Amino acid sequence: MATGRRRTVARELGDRATFSRRTFLLLPGVGQRPVHDDYVIAHRRAAAQQAPELGFAIPRRGQPYPRSSLPAQLVAQRVQATDPQRVEALEDALFRSVFVDLADVADREVLRGCARAAGVDEDEVDAALGDEALVDQALREHEAALDHGISGIPALLLPGQPPIVGAVPTETYRAALTRALAVD
Repeated sequence: MATGRRRTVARELGDRATFSRRTFLLLPGVGQRPVHDDYVIAHRRAAAQQAPELGFAIPRRGQPYPRSSLPAQLVAQRVQATDPQRVEALEDALFRSVFVDLADVADREVLRGCARAAGVDEDEVDAALGDEALVDQALREHEAALDHGISGIPALLLPGQPPIVGAVPTETYRAALTRALAVD
C-alpha cells in the first residue's frame, strides 16, 4: 500500500530524489507472533477500509501468522543486487502473499511463487536463503533502522526529519520530501 504511494511521489519527483531500499524485520525471529490476533486483525480491517483496491484479506483469529519476515527480506536483498529492475514486482508479490493470500513468506515454496510472479529465477530464492552475508546485512540494516527510531513498515527516513512509519497518505510523503528537497 505505502510502497505504491512512495512510488507515486517518486515518479512525480523524477530525478530530484532517489530512494534506497533497506531491510526492516517485522518478525526477525521465528514464531514471534504465532497467530493472527485481535491487534493484527483490527489493523488489517483498517487497511482494507482505507485501500479496498488492494484486496486485503481479513484473517480469522488464531489463523497462523507468517513465521518470520527474514526469508522474504533475504530474497528481496538478493534480487536488489542481482536483478534490481524486478524488485518492485517482487515486493508486490510478497505483499499479495502476506496480505491477500495470507501465506507464510518464510516458506520456501511461497517465496518461489513470489519469485515466479516477479519474473525472477526461482534459484535466486535458494541462493538468498543460503547466503549468510545477506543475513548479516539484513540484521545490520534492521539494527540501524531501530537506532533511527523506525518501528515498523513501511518507513521513510529523511535527513533532519523524524522517520515516517506506517501506511500514511501520499500527501504525507510528498510534503516531507518537498521539505527535504527545499533544504538541499
